[in-house]
Amino acid sequence: MALHRVHLLLLSLTLTLSLSTPAQAQGVKRPHSAKKAAIMSACLPGLGQVYNGKWWKVPIVYAGLGGLGYMAWDNYTDYKTYLTAYKIKTGDLEEGVTPTEYELQLSEYYQASQLQSYKDSYRRNFELFCILTVAWYGLNIIDATVDGHLYNYDISDDLSLSVDPTFITPASPLLVSGGKPQTGIALTLHF
Repeated sequence: MALHRVHLLLLSLTLTLSLSTPAQAQGVKRPHSAKKAAIMSACLPGLGQVYNGKWWKVPIVYAGLGGLGYMAWDNYTDYKTYLTAYKIKTGDLEEGVTPTEYELQLSEYYQASQLQSYKDSYRRNFELFCILTVAWYGLNIIDATVDGHLYNYDISDDLSLSVDPTFITPASPLLVSGGKPQTGIALTLHF
C-alpha cells in the first residue's frame, strides 16, 4: 500500500515538472505562486523550495526532519525498553510477552522508582521530539511560502548613494538670489 503511494507521488511530481517545461521552452513566463509553493511543501517537504529555485535548502529540510525523527524514534524505543523492565520489576508484564536479555538486566539492576523515572523521561523526550518534528515540518511550509512571496523581489547589488554638484533654479524670482541659479549638492539614492 505504501509503495503504491510512492508511485502515485512520483507520477504526480513527474507530471507537474513535465507540464511546466513546455511553457518555459517557448519563453512564456508563468506567474510565480506562493500558494503553490506552500502546497507543494506540505505534500512533500522540500518540494516548495525546489519550486522557488532554492535547491540548497532541501538537504537542510531533510536533515532536520531526519535528525528530529531519529531522536523521536530512539527515545520511543528506550521508553518501550524501560517500560517493559518496569513491568517486569512490578510484576505487571502481560502473558505472552517475552522480554529481552537487556530488559531483564535493567529490571534486576534498577529499583522500580528509578525505572519509572527513566521511562517517564524517555516518554517526555519522545513527545518533545514529535512536537519539534511537526514544528520543523511547519517551518518548511512557512519558508516555502515566504520565499514564494519574495520570488520576484529585486535584491540586486545596485544600492548606492551618489553625491553630485548641481545648479538649482529657484521657482520664484522673488527669492534671495534674485532668480539666478544657485549651486548645490544633489543626493540620489538608487535601490
